[in-house]
Amino acid sequence: MNNYNKAQIKSHLALIKQSIKDDVGSVLSVYSGNMCGFFAIPRLLFPEIDGLGSFITGDIKSNTENIVTYFKLILSKIDSRYEKFAVFMTFVYRHGLLHQHSPKKFKYKNKEVGWIFNISHTNNPLEVQREYHLVFRGDLLQIDMNLFYNDVFNSIDILEKMITIKYTNEFTKAVKDQTTALNKTAILKKKNYKKFIKKSDFNFL
Repeated sequence: MNNYNKAQIKSHLALIKQSIKDDVGSVLSVYSGNMCGFFAIPRLLFPEIDGLGSFITGDIKSNTENIVTYFKLILSKIDSRYEKFAVFMTFVYRHGLLHQHSPKKFKYKNKEVGWIFNISHTNNPLEVQREYHLVFRGDLLQIDMNLFYNDVFNSIDILEKMITIKYTNEFTKAVKDQTTALNKTAILKKKNYKKFIKKSDFNFL
């Protein structure tokens, strides 16, 4: 398996970066100040973080590891608090929002640790915006969706450098696994699918 070269790595990551800008940036641009749009942003970003993290681990199936790894190794270079909250954010936000309707509850010493989403005004200086991002207010972890989006977007440049230096093998494996076409035989062989998937489900082919 030939590894991707620097130009190919740059090109692939540029497509992802543009997609994040088009999708998440669009959600932010139509945010009207009402209580809407908050869940849309992390629901769009966490799958991207999962995919980006797989370029370091080389394993596209290890969702939790991929996200935690990306928080700790890449996003922490933009804001060190991502490393501190990496596991909490992955289990509470990602797993809750992608598998159920809202973030999961978290209990510690008989108290609930909750969450708050907010969207800062972009006219504020960055240091002011960061005062309301990745901070606890009482028992609530506050995350600014505007900063979260910008941090993920900007982190891809950091990732690109790290891949070319250290993770070219993992990147190549992950991209090839991600782009491998699904097939009927492989799906039907999976044990956990046998309860509800049958050959007849592909009769339209």
